[in-house]
Amino acid sequence: MNKKNIAIILAAGKGSRMNSNIPKPLHKIAGKTIIEHILHNIKDAGYDESVIVLNKENEKFFKFLKEINTGLTFAFQENQLGTGDAVKEGIKDIDLSCVENVLVVFGDTPLLSTETLSNLININKKNNLTVLGFKTDNPGRYGRLLVKNKVLLKIVEALDANEDEKKITLCNGGIMIIKADRLRENLDLINNNNAKKEFILSDLVEINNNSGGLSSFIECDYEETIGVDSKKGLSKAEKIYQNKLRDKFMESGTTILDPETVFFHHDTKIGKNVEIGSNIVFGENVLIKDNVIIKSFCSIENSIIKDGASIGPFARLRNNADIGKDSNIGNFVEIKNSRLEQEVKVSHLSYIGDAEIDVSTNIGAGTITCNYDGVNKHKTTIGKRAFIGSNSSLIAPINIGDDANVAAGSSISKNVDSDSLAITRAPIRFISNWSKKFKKNNKEEEQCAE
Repeated sequence: MNKKNIAIILAAGKGSRMNSNIPKPLHKIAGKTIIEHILHNIKDAGYDESVIVLNKENEKFFKFLKEINTGLTFAFQENQLGTGDAVKEGIKDIDLSCVENVLVVFGDTPLLSTETLSNLININKKNNLTVLGFKTDNPGRYGRLLVKNKVLLKIVEALDANEDEKKITLCNGGIMIIKADRLRENLDLINNNNAKKEFILSDLVEINNNSGGLSSFIECDYEETIGVDSKKGLSKAEKIYQNKLRDKFMESGTTILDPETVFFHHDTKIGKNVEIGSNIVFGENVLIKDNVIIKSFCSIENSIIKDGASIGPFARLRNNADIGKDSNIGNFVEIKNSRLEQEVKVSHLSYIGDAEIDVSTNIGAGTITCNYDGVNKHKTTIGKRAFIGSNSSLIAPINIGDDANVAAGSSISKNVDSDSLAITRAPIRFISNWSKKFKKNNKEEEQCAE
């Protein structure tokens, strides 16, 4: 029988340092919650099951987890007695006879890579216990890994370390994988004779070695082990994750003119030969196809941008904006819930909402689709090769045919036939000598006021 690998995610902490009414694991990095990052990476690394250890007070977190993943197993830590106690609660209802390895991770470590988590399984084939470690010049509050001949002897917590041990720069990353066969009995041997008076999971290393097991470690980048326990930590993790996304896109051929000012969503997809300017924010569900140019100061979410299109500067695309091949969306243009076909031009100062615009149509500056009547949204449909003059208001629902023209400054509330011109303007009036009279009257009023 093939035994499975399971993960225990420790998430029973209260997260008070976040100073937020949002549970710590539900804060987002690149638009995805911390806990979702962890769960996805664990699954992709080859673990078969995840158990999340919670505290019963956190109903919002529990509800969220049940909604996003019905396959999760839950355990509850009644009292905050330490990581060893939390793992004991996590495996309480698990049949460990079917389990090869138990991975233990914290519920605030979203940057753990799939590669590292997978390596832990492979390395632990030779060991009974493997710890994830990292090196740093400032070990500070981190536990130290005591190693001899590449064998992990023990983990010393920072508060319990002597002066020599404090000089060690190989630190405990807090992640551990353990063979399941002796896990329960070894957990029972952990005591709380330490500065924190807690049952600390890292004591398992010495217990494992004393019972004839082999303990080892692998190293990873420090950044992978970062725990998010404050808003400052959240910002730090966001920065690291964004840098990884930027590097990924640039390595695949995307030109990013000023990488530190461009922010991606975790699910952003980009084609070949795309050029991205500075100060751009991508929200969720954005697909950018080949040879697209996105100029500076754009906000894009829930949108598709097709081959050869040009966006911006200062453009906003949202709510199912579908921008056709070789189209141009210029400065100060907002597109919402609209499909634009090939070679459509909306070059400046326009709002296009709930619209369908066919090929080669030109939308003049200042054009507004008036799509909302205060209760319902209505659709604007514009045909092929139409020309909408500047400063036009298109009052939906409305249909403008192929090759139709709308004169500048028009307010159109009726359908416009193909090949026709629609124009609505008040008659122009000229009043002779008006300026002189106006200025004279104003001057007399000023004198009276004095």
